[in-house]
Amino acid sequence: MNIYCTAVAGGMREGDYIAVALAADGQGLARHLSSSLAFAKHDIGLTSDWKHDIYKKAYPDGYALVWIDEKDLDAHLGWQEAMRLNQELAKKAA
Repeated sequence: MNIYCTAVAGGMREGDYIAVALAADGQGLARHLSSSLAFAKHDIGLTSDWKHDIYKKAYPDGYALVWIDEKDLDAHLGWQEAMRLNQELAKKAA
């Protein structure tokens, strides 16, 4: 299962990033407020083992973390499909 990780500028202070992990099946897995882009990659588990307990619990048969730069989100087909599925899951839950 691909887990798409990204970080978008935002937060309380300039330079903050909100990192998110969204599975290809639309399941939102993790988010983290980070003080820089480098920390965002660490905090969401791309360059560390952070959050991997969550990912392993959701996908015990395996997963791959895929980083997508903020500027590429609109053009990334996998991300777009995961977002569509996420919105469907939200509608079903409501």
